[in-house]
Amino acid sequence: MYNYHNLNDIEFEELCKDVMQRRLSANLRLFSRGRDGGIDLTDNTHSHNIVVQVKHYIRSSYANLKTALKNEVEKVNNWRPKQYYICCGKELTAANIREIYEMFSEFMMTDHNIVTLKEIDEFLQNTENADIVRKHYKLWLYSSNILGEIYNQNVFIDCETLLSDINEDCKSFVPTHIYEVCMEHLINHGTLMLTGGPGVGKTLTSKMLVLYFATQGYRIRYTTNGDITNIKNSLSHDKEQKEVVLLDDCLGQHYFKMKQSQEDELLSLIKYTKLFTNKKLILNSRITIFNEAKERSYEFNNIFEQKKLVNYIINMDEITPLEKAKILYNHLKLKNIPEDYYSAIIENKNYLKIVQHKNYTPRIIEHVTFEHNYSRVLPKLFFNFIIDNLTNPHDVWKNEFEQRLQSIDRAFLTTLYSLTDTYIRHDILKKCFLKRLSTMNNIDSTVDQWSLVLARLNQSIINIVDLKGKQLIGVINPSVNDYLKLVFTNNLLELNTIRDSICNALQFERCYSKEELPNIYYQLIIDETIHEIDFADIHQKNYFITSQIFEHHIKNINYTPIIFDYLSNSYYYNYSHGNWLTHFEVLSASLSDEFYHFYSIDQFIHSKDSISNLLDGVDLDELVMTINLLNEFFEAQETGPPWFEQICKEKLDESILNYIEGINTSDYCGNYDMGELIREHTKSYWYKGDVDEDVDKSSVVSDLEKKIISDIEEEVQEKLSSLEVRFQQLLHTPTDFYIDTTDIENAVDSYLRDSYQESYHNNSSDQSLIAEIEAIFER
Repeated sequence: MYNYHNLNDIEFEELCKDVMQRRLSANLRLFSRGRDGGIDLTDNTHSHNIVVQVKHYIRSSYANLKTALKNEVEKVNNWRPKQYYICCGKELTAANIREIYEMFSEFMMTDHNIVTLKEIDEFLQNTENADIVRKHYKLWLYSSNILGEIYNQNVFIDCETLLSDINEDCKSFVPTHIYEVCMEHLINHGTLMLTGGPGVGKTLTSKMLVLYFATQGYRIRYTTNGDITNIKNSLSHDKEQKEVVLLDDCLGQHYFKMKQSQEDELLSLIKYTKLFTNKKLILNSRITIFNEAKERSYEFNNIFEQKKLVNYIINMDEITPLEKAKILYNHLKLKNIPEDYYSAIIENKNYLKIVQHKNYTPRIIEHVTFEHNYSRVLPKLFFNFIIDNLTNPHDVWKNEFEQRLQSIDRAFLTTLYSLTDTYIRHDILKKCFLKRLSTMNNIDSTVDQWSLVLARLNQSIINIVDLKGKQLIGVINPSVNDYLKLVFTNNLLELNTIRDSICNALQFERCYSKEELPNIYYQLIIDETIHEIDFADIHQKNYFITSQIFEHHIKNINYTPIIFDYLSNSYYYNYSHGNWLTHFEVLSASLSDEFYHFYSIDQFIHSKDSISNLLDGVDLDELVMTINLLNEFFEAQETGPPWFEQICKEKLDESILNYIEGINTSDYCGNYDMGELIREHTKSYWYKGDVDEDVDKSSVVSDLEKKIISDIEEEVQEKLSSLEVRFQQLLHTPTDFYIDTTDIENAVDSYLRDSYQESYHNNSSDQSLIAEIEAIFER
């Protein structure tokens, strides 16, 4: 018999739900006692055709069970189900069963409606129901002696590090959907890759998968140091020998330092284990390094492209609210949270606010349920304490930042925050960090401090993401940034140290207030130290310098080449900086009496090639404004060059076409009454006594296309209307142009889908999910 003693009440109810659903071929839903007056499982919350009452009572006497069931008689009479079942966590005698049946005989076909623990076990012992057993991991885990064998080198080979805290892990583990999918895949296919960000549960999921196969007679081999050759050589060549290999962080902590030989060894091991049905291989890696590996190695990527090895991703955002609720419940129960504290979670269904919080992580839940943390607040404030930690998890990161990190790690994090609160390119952060490092004392320059810091922080605070072959670095959770903001703003000494080491333009806006920035920018231009600062590219740098020169009325002949380069090559670049002058404002300032002659703008403005470059690629709105500005200047100076009109015509024609080609037709579809258009092209007819409708979708799309083309023509004319008449007369606005109708078709399809969709579907789903979460906490 399986060991049912380690199942808590929630887990036993979940087990009975799976058992009874299969026995009755019915979908059952779990509800809290508060919602349905005692119902545990039912097929219908309104009619109660089937009601299943679950009584755990594995450690209680039959007398206690009988008393509890007597209290249910009146409720059952009120529900009046067609079939009433009792699932009991006890073994009952024939006399016990007869006595219970007499209480509820009106609603039971036979006494077989009373399902005892023995009958549950017999059902689960049937191989056809092995999937239910696998799902409820405590059944197979505690029914074996596997936890007593974790130091047996004949079973767990070199697994001491992996299983050092396995007892605690087993109690708090929640078998999520991804765990079940991975289990099924391993059983059927033998190998898998498990990837995800730091802290999402890759290692814990891998541990629980390993334990299952250990109970099935497999020997476990484990490594986390990349020593793949020894693992492969140690595998038995006996194809009947059951073995599981777990490679933790199989691609290394930093893929860019991984040797080519290790990559080859890994590929060799994957191919080798696939030769034997009794060899299982579990690999896990950070998703970023996994993506890098696929980009770098054609053969490695090919294994996944051809599905020779399948990758499963654990994403915190994809862990369901129900799974998060179970994680919360497990921590509350495992740590024996006092009743008065627990009540604060139940009140007003506060648990729903916790599991739906955007910053929810198992790490924070673990933190707030440690006694030394929650005991600092009164029981009635426990919920507020949890929400405060989720919203502003200062205590979690304060402890990490002040007590666990080295000074060099803290400098790294504040440098990261000085650049971004999302992600920043690896090379940009590295340069800024090394500049910051140069200001610190007692730093050992003989070692690669950058790599050492990444190695230390990557598993706890930072995350590395691969984007098209480039590494981006950021913190693992927005709550880390919340804490760093406090450190950054409250520690003036550290802030000033970072300011002294700024080497990237991004850092200014994060290190200085809006009020301080103008003077800082002014000083950079005056001192010419701006040349020491990195920008996104040369266009952004030239734009910034030129903008600041004219905004602060700076005259320095050394900047003339930069101004010319900006006007020729960077005028059309779009950088959204609210504190900088716009391109039009910069050009207007350059034509003013103050700067026109000082910076020799006349040499630029009267050059055909220069004006052509200036107007090249400018969007239609800004092009019209720029042409008007230049035309007004030439007319005032009476120096209009003869080639000016022709260049304007060419650039306007080109810009109009670019504008039309860049149109997103889906943006226009919402401007029209889609329902009216569809009704105009819908035919109704009788078919077998019913009214049927046929929508002529192609006609709807055609009408929308005509309306959108007409609107686009009007928009273009409106944009050109501010031009002087002689320029308007030069233009030939296209009246017959093509637009892609794909988005229009999609918009029509979307409208039709929304019209036919049953409105109650989502509401029912949401209510069902909430009811299941309520059933966990309100007992």
